[in-house]
Amino acid sequence: LQDENTPVVKALVQALTDHFEGQTCLLAICPNSRAVTKAALLAAQEANAPLLFTSTLNQVDRDRGYTGWTHGDLIAFIDRKADRLDLDVPILPCLDHGGPWLKDRHVIEDYTYEEAMRAVKRSLESCIDAGYELLHIDPTVDQRQPDRAPTSIDWVVEHTLELIEHAEAYRRGQG
Repeated sequence: LQDENTPVVKALVQALTDHFEGQTCLLAICPNSRAVTKAALLAAQEANAPLLFTSTLNQVDRDRGYTGWTHGDLIAFIDRKADRLDLDVPILPCLDHGGPWLKDRHVIEDYTYEEAMRAVKRSLESCIDAGYELLHIDPTVDQRQPDRAPTSIDWVVEHTLELIEHAEAYRRGQG
């Protein structure tokens, strides 16, 4: 499917696009419970189709989210279930909405910008350590804006780059 220098998601999308002449769809499921996660694996097996698990930081995180899973716990659960099913399709763990104040705890506990960014960066590191294949970097919320005014595009770009640079530097340091 890929050479060792091509990211898995990119290789998968290219293979599907080539095979289906440009028309393809990837199914992404939020692993918001053990039952949903098992059902998604069974569906992937039945359809013989790749599966993306896209967890939010509320669902799965260093503090175990509401599912009770860390990023590593989710991977271990998926691996155990996939082994039991003898599943032979690509299963790609992904982060959905990784950005400051997109985790309820950041808002409820009134995190400062610095606290929210530090927490997100640590979560990105945890995702990388666990083997996540895709990180949705999403700094589109700025709680400091008065009356929930829209976040400026310049701010979003600046902080998207900051989070990507952090994740890439961390990933390279792990390699």
